Amino acid sequence: MAPIAPDRIVEGPAMLLAGLRRVHAFATAAESITEQWRAFRAIGTLPGQRGTAAYGVLCGADPQAQTFEYMTGAEVASFDGLSAEYGRMRIPAQRYAVFAHRGPAATLHLAWDAIWNDWIPRSGHQPANTPEFEVYDERFDPRTGTGLIEVWASILPA
Repeated sequence: MAPIAPDRIVEGPAMLLAGLRRVHAFATAAESITEQWRAFRAIGTLPGQRGTAAYGVLCGADPQAQTFEYMTGAEVASFDGLSAEYGRMRIPAQRYAVFAHRGPAATLHLAWDAIWNDWIPRSGHQPANTPEFEVYDERFDPRTGTGLIEVWASILPA
């Protein structure tokens, strides 16, 4: 198998994201994240939503507790008009290595594993320790769980 490589390195803009934020156990994340996506899709369009892309954001892990936080969300123009039930996240302007995942969403953890454990150590880059995310746009079919998913890994300049 060929080593993983990014499709491009980009300077990502600052964004405001809103949606559902939940903590998941590493052991059961495949099931619990699938349920989180179902709940997020049931919401429909958020107040002030920009575009149609959805984001899956990794926003913190606790290796000792074997848990991590994940947000399913969309970009919004502002947090005004959002009810308290919605999580909010400010994504800073940041450099990203962008990878294309063309397998089923259920195998996305393999792409993240390859990025963190293969590409970053080989690349000369350091993780930026800012939120990292997946982008689900018109190239992804949520009904089948297949299509292209972009994986945006935050990095510091090499």
